[in-house]
Amino acid sequence: MLPNPDSSRRPDDFDIRQRDAGPFAAAGERKPSLLFVDDDAYMRRLMTARLQHLGAQVEAVSSARDAMAFLESNRPDLVISDAVMPVMNGFDLCRQLKENPLYQDIPFVILTALARDLRQRSIDAGADDFLSKLENEVVFRLRSRLALELGVRLRNLPGPEPAPGAATVLVASAAKAIPAQVETHLQKSGIAVEQAASLDEALECLKARPPQLLALDLALEPVDLPAWIPRARALPGCSRLPIEILGTKEEDAAMAPLERLVQDRLLKPLDGQESRHRIGLLLRIARLQA
Repeated sequence: MLPNPDSSRRPDDFDIRQRDAGPFAAAGERKPSLLFVDDDAYMRRLMTARLQHLGAQVEAVSSARDAMAFLESNRPDLVISDAVMPVMNGFDLCRQLKENPLYQDIPFVILTALARDLRQRSIDAGADDFLSKLENEVVFRLRSRLALELGVRLRNLPGPEPAPGAATVLVASAAKAIPAQVETHLQKSGIAVEQAASLDEALECLKARPPQLLALDLALEPVDLPAWIPRARALPGCSRLPIEILGTKEEDAAMAPLERLVQDRLLKPLDGQESRHRIGLLLRIARLQA
């Protein structure tokens, strides 16, 4: 969900926030599609309903074998698979698709429980992201939109995917430990981290030099982010700026008014693997949008 600039929008630009008519209604292109894989019939019905917010065609199958048969004659923009299934689980299905040149550029998301070992297995299998069945609904919608956006952008990419380059992340938090943690987590990724101790200071940093990503701590005072974010996006060079919210589970209630304004939520206390993954995913989509 990376917003388009106010004045330089191209006809094929994709603004995922326009979900009242389906997030791709303004793109002038075919309706996006995704494949959902789960051996549990109830979960197939439930997840098909949960994914309707995307405005995409959702196809659901009951096994990895059925998924492979579907892919022989269809090319969805996204595959979401349950982690635990008989015969071939979601990790093995992901690995098989990522090793096949015909399918390796289709984003693959593994649906997991909250256990971090399953998340690590997802990344090790080559998954582009993971979703928790128990995730806060706003966060679930944000992350499923990100995954579908990644698929649509890859489908429309005229050439090879851009390689990662130099990037800067601005972390706005009154707690000095949080930017320090992010910097430690990203130090091997070639991503620079700058710090702002307040929203006013963050605005000054954005005016001076827009970063490639802005991370906002929900604990910042005053917490009027729904009013502050449009001000930040109005600054030169900031209209497409991806925003990562830093928040605890207890702060998830504050995510609802931010759903149309931000791209993702990174859970506090911060975990190194998750910080690298979530920030890396947003930067990857930003490169595809450039």
